[in-house]
Amino acid sequence: MARLLVGLNISLFALFLIFNCSSTETKDTDPPSNPSSSERGAGASASRSANLDDNAEDGRCESGNCENGNGTYVYGNGDTYTGGFSSGLREGKGKFSYKNGDKFEGIYVSDLKEGDGSYFYANGIKIQGNFASGIIKGLGKVYFLDGSILEVEFKDSSNSNPGPYKRADGTITECHLENKALICVK
Repeated sequence: MARLLVGLNISLFALFLIFNCSSTETKDTDPPSNPSSSERGAGASASRSANLDDNAEDGRCESGNCENGNGTYVYGNGDTYTGGFSSGLREGKGKFSYKNGDKFEGIYVSDLKEGDGSYFYANGIKIQGNFASGIIKGLGKVYFLDGSILEVEFKDSSNSNPGPYKRADGTITECHLENKALICVK
């Protein structure tokens, strides 16, 4: 079975951007001793001020109730979250706007993306699907700029099971993601 790297309509750069936003918000990605200000709950001011190694400027509650309710929190690095809070953590429906132009809309549980959500990249690519512990996992769709759509089950943020890749011209090929690259069966 021959494999063909689809690169005519999708650059590897675009695929790399799909799964690597330049601003992270999950607690899993950095060492626990030095998470960035966007990666902590908005109400965690005690841990922010106690962490002397953190060079990021503290954020602020711009409006509403960022402790227990709905509000808008602006992080020191320029990221913004608008939505529900519980005990200072993102909880419930929310919108996260990254300084780099990316956006996430969906559900948060204990400060992490969880359940149905959509991630919009500044370059126009969109991922819609199920998030677990802050990353896309399970059923999802990737919408590319040329109108093509990949429907797959994500194993993790870099790899997926095979699924239909519908090109803009209507042709369908079996493809999967492997180490952030789109691989299709010839």
